[in-house]
Amino acid sequence: MSVTKCYLCQHRSPVLSFRKLGYDILHCPACHLFFLDFNQDYPSFIQEYYNQEFFTGSDQRAGYANYEGDHIAETINMTRYLHRLKKHTPTGRLLDGGCATGLFMSHAANHGFDVYGFDISDYAVNLAQKRHPNRVKKSTVTQVRYRKSFFNVITLFDVVEHLKDPRHDLIHLTQFLKPNGLLVINTGDASSPLARLQGKHWHFFIPPQHLFFFSRFTLTKLLNQIGFQVIGIDYKGKWISLRYLLNLMKQIQKNPLASALYPLVTHNPIGKIPLYLNLFDNMIVYAKKA
Repeated sequence: MSVTKCYLCQHRSPVLSFRKLGYDILHCPACHLFFLDFNQDYPSFIQEYYNQEFFTGSDQRAGYANYEGDHIAETINMTRYLHRLKKHTPTGRLLDGGCATGLFMSHAANHGFDVYGFDISDYAVNLAQKRHPNRVKKSTVTQVRYRKSFFNVITLFDVVEHLKDPRHDLIHLTQFLKPNGLLVINTGDASSPLARLQGKHWHFFIPPQHLFFFSRFTLTKLLNQIGFQVIGIDYKGKWISLRYLLNLMKQIQKNPLASALYPLVTHNPIGKIPLYLNLFDNMIVYAKKA
């Protein structure tokens, strides 16, 4: 174990919680943050890992079965996110961090937002730029640049768990957000009943792509450390396609039935069928910049 102290609270005795897919996942006994013992070159890793196969299906990574092809499920999720988001900030400039192929940007634009986005994936950015010319950058969170106090809203859907240094990256993004601006973060809740029940088999424990596993308490603590006040937390669940569900089950949980069924549905209309799952372990956190 190469980590000697907790990332969040600096407690000096993180412990090995378990190994999964060949990686050590650590736990802080003081604040209960779970995090990956990650010792790879991070810039090289994310450039290689989030390639086209992450979005179109691969046995080498637990990504999407077909991100673009499953737009029906994604559209339902994004519409629901926007409904709650607009209660806090009804309009203005919106930055979607980790924008993927720009689908959420399109829905936000249709709801009156002036949209911008960035992503690390060449494949995703190429598609997003076609949808939103001159509004999408290829960049990491650490390197992205915009005018200070430019945005009313910054969204990070399924992003914060992928960051090597989320505190640093969130502080970096904060400078682009207006005073009293809204930050929206979607991630798993490691303190949820399902996560506690399943332990290492919880579907959100996906090394090496997920490096941090926050809870309501630990994510709130991190946001408070950098000057945000949490104003709401939702557990809305998600719509996902059948093939995406099977892909996760075969990749993360090594489920033999899912491995057998996935090839049968992945290129079949049946695989696109949207399914609603609310396991109450998927939290959306709304926070205001002080």
